[in-house]
Amino acid sequence: MANAGDLISEADARNAEAIIRSIKAAQASGARWVNPVDVTAGFPSNPTTGRIYGGSYNALILLVMSAQYGDSRWAGFGQWRKKGNTPRKGETGTAIFFPKFACAACSKPIGFAKKCNGCGADIVKSSDKKMIGFGQSVVFNNQQGISPMPTVERGDVDPTEGFEAAAAIVEKAGADVRHGGGRCFYSPREDYVGMAPAASFATVADYWSTMLHEHAHWTGHASRLNRTGITNFAGFGSESYAYEELVAEISASFLCKHAGVDRPGLDDNHAAYLASWVRALEDDPSIIRRACGEAAKVLRYLTK
Repeated sequence: MANAGDLISEADARNAEAIIRSIKAAQASGARWVNPVDVTAGFPSNPTTGRIYGGSYNALILLVMSAQYGDSRWAGFGQWRKKGNTPRKGETGTAIFFPKFACAACSKPIGFAKKCNGCGADIVKSSDKKMIGFGQSVVFNNQQGISPMPTVERGDVDPTEGFEAAAAIVEKAGADVRHGGGRCFYSPREDYVGMAPAASFATVADYWSTMLHEHAHWTGHASRLNRTGITNFAGFGSESYAYEELVAEISASFLCKHAGVDRPGLDDNHAAYLASWVRALEDDPSIIRRACGEAAKVLRYLTK
C-alpha cells in the first residue's frame, strides 16, 4: 500500500494530469456515471433509468403507494412495455409532476436537453434555463405489469471484510454515519453522513468508494478543512456545488488508491462522474488542478 506522503506529493502534479486525461477520455467516449447503489429498495425509483423520483410530492405519494404494492419500482407505460412488463389492462397509474424548463436566452421549451434547438445555446448551468411550470406524467408500479421484474434478494453484508484499510480510515475519522434508505449524502446542516446499506451496492468496493466520497464532503465542515462548498452551500447546480463534487470525487479516487479499494471499472466510473461536473465548470483544467490540491488536503486529514 502506498503511503499518504507519496500520494500527497503527487496530487498537485502527476495525479492532476492523469485525472484530466481520464476525464477527457470519459468525455470523448460518452461514458456515463453508473449509480453504484441498487435503488430498487427504499426510495421510489425508475428501473429503466436508474433514477430516484425526486420532489417532495412525488417521493411521498410513491412511497405510500409502494407500501401498497410491496415494491418501490415505478416507470411510465412505454418504459414498462420496452421492459416486457406492460401494465395489465384495467390498471390505474399514479400521477406525478415534473418541472418544465425553457431556454433562458430564447424562451424555447427545452425539457432536459443540454442544448437549445431554438438558438443553439448550451444548457449547462442552472442559469441557462428557466422554469416555466409543471407537467404531469403517469407511472405504474412494477407489480401492476404482466411480467413483474423479480424481487431483489438482499442478505447481510460485512463491508469491512477485505477492506480493513478503508474501514480504519472511516473509524478513525469518527464521523456520524447513519445507514438506511436509498441515498448517500453528507448533511452540512446536521453534520452527518447518510449511507445506503452495504447490501444495496453493486459491489463492496462501490460501498467504500462512496463512503470515502461522502467523508471527503464531511472534511469540508467549518471545524475541519472549512471549504466554502460545504460551509456556504449555494444550492444544487451552483458552481460552488459542482466544485465541491469535484473535490470529493477526486478525494475518493486518492483515498481508494491509498486504501486498496478497487474493482474492474471503478476508475472509469470515477472519471465519468468527474466529467459530468467538469462540464458545469466549463472544462477548465486549472480548476481540476486546484481541486486536486484540495483533495490532497482531504487525504492528509483523513490519513494523518
